[in-house]
Amino acid sequence: MARSARSVTRRSAMQIGALRGLGLSLPGMLRLDAAEDSLTKGRNAIFIFLTGGQSHIDTWDLKPDAGEMKGEFGSIETTVPGYRVCEHMPFLAKQVDKFTVLRSVSHSQGAHSPGQRYLQTGNRKIPSLEYPDYGAVVAREHQAPKGIPPYALLPGGGSNSAPYSSGYLGVAHGPFTALGDPNNKDYSVRALTTPEGSTLEELESRRRLLSRVDTAFAGADVRNAELTGMDRSYEQAFEILQSTSVRKAFQIDAEPAELREKYGRNTFGQSCLLARRLVEAGTRCVSIYNGGWDTHQNNFSDLKNTLLPPWDQGLAALIADLHDRGLLENTIVWCTGEFGRTPKINDMGAGRDHWARAMSMVYAGCGIRGGNIIGETDRTASEPTTDPYSPDDAAASFYHALGIDPHREYHTRDGRPVMIVQNGTPISELWS
Repeated sequence: MARSARSVTRRSAMQIGALRGLGLSLPGMLRLDAAEDSLTKGRNAIFIFLTGGQSHIDTWDLKPDAGEMKGEFGSIETTVPGYRVCEHMPFLAKQVDKFTVLRSVSHSQGAHSPGQRYLQTGNRKIPSLEYPDYGAVVAREHQAPKGIPPYALLPGGGSNSAPYSSGYLGVAHGPFTALGDPNNKDYSVRALTTPEGSTLEELESRRRLLSRVDTAFAGADVRNAELTGMDRSYEQAFEILQSTSVRKAFQIDAEPAELREKYGRNTFGQSCLLARRLVEAGTRCVSIYNGGWDTHQNNFSDLKNTLLPPWDQGLAALIADLHDRGLLENTIVWCTGEFGRTPKINDMGAGRDHWARAMSMVYAGCGIRGGNIIGETDRTASEPTTDPYSPDDAAASFYHALGIDPHREYHTRDGRPVMIVQNGTPISELWS
């Protein structure tokens, strides 16, 4: 009954007079009211994806009474009384009062590919349709200043990269992919350089010629949505090449050395800093893919020595920096992987395997309440003991924070109507 209540919006429930029948209590209605009333006009997003699936039981959802399943790590206090996190997360422990930890997400997509697409789009993967990434939807809904990429994809370090796609929205809403390591001394973005031997003036001349050719064919029945999207992509590419603002945003070496050290002098930390600079410049969504979290072997040594230190420092610095600059109130930061890891430690070398029945994620910004710990799991972190949330709900919450209706209807190239998120309702507890 409670699950059904959360799947119906407050207004529709009132319209059909089914509040009591659906179990929608007055406190539940008030939480939804508060979520809507306190929602700031968030227009920017930083999406951090932990490719491979982070171990929830070793980070946000420690279980000291789980016997041999609890693992090797101890816990430390946070800025939220009574809530403790992994001892190898000292930076984030000091920032918990600025973000929400959601510990009761559960689903059934336990393989990497379907799990990744589910958590990157808010929709279960199906053969007949490719759903767009969050960044592609944000790029369509929120316009960036001229010459600034609306959607940027940055490297986050690690090994196993995840697929990304603008899906049925087409190439016009695909990401500006900034390859290279922003931690390198000679960091530059190849996409911002002109082809060898060409000048901006020559490229502009070619663009005008292409425009005349397009005009000549405008009346012919040879155009399609893909070509139109490519036209927009080329137009954006010219604008970005000519933009001084975007070049300035990528000049990460202009940041004080002390601040760069605060983020961590590594790929992930500097990508977080670069994401902040891009948001300041007007990019509407920055995605950072941080790999290596598929810890079937050496889970504890890899977490302790390789994975947790840069992630802990970089994410904590990003949230604190956005907060100090007044950017967190209109920028949502969402960090998640595709699933959690098994409570049982395997015999393959002290590893944890795929586990979709329970996972944790982090939200900050756009009116989301800091110091909020939502949901609980059982003694071994195997499954939620509170009403579980789905990746659909998580995605709907992300869009809601950005002022985007997650149930808005788009149309595919063949005219098929599709909602941005097919199922799911914004999680009101994020704002209450």
